[in-house]
Amino acid sequence: MEIHWKNEKLRKELEDFNHLKSKYDEKVAKSVVTRLREIGSFPSYADLPLNTRKHSIKDGNKFRYFAVDLPSLGGGRGKWRLIFVPHGEYDPANQTTIVAVEILGIANYHI
Repeated sequence: MEIHWKNEKLRKELEDFNHLKSKYDEKVAKSVVTRLREIGSFPSYADLPLNTRKHSIKDGNKFRYFAVDLPSLGGGRGKWRLIFVPHGEYDPANQTTIVAVEILGIANYHI
């Protein structure tokens, strides 16, 4: 997929491994690098591997946002998610039409 960014500052932060390690644990930092590589390597959202634990996030009555897990130290899914939205034209009923995304950031939306 084609990757776009919410802004240049976010791109620099998420592409800087040392910055990620200083803000999160090392496993989360490695997960961010891996997830960005995976997103950029697959042709569509539908093609992302199941181990990314890709999922939709409901906003009101619509699934507007998407996320992939960022596992952290201690095992399990971790609390951090890489959040993104489809970029450009797509059919909400067909995930293979999501061929570009805009990265919005990392969040723990479970709190």
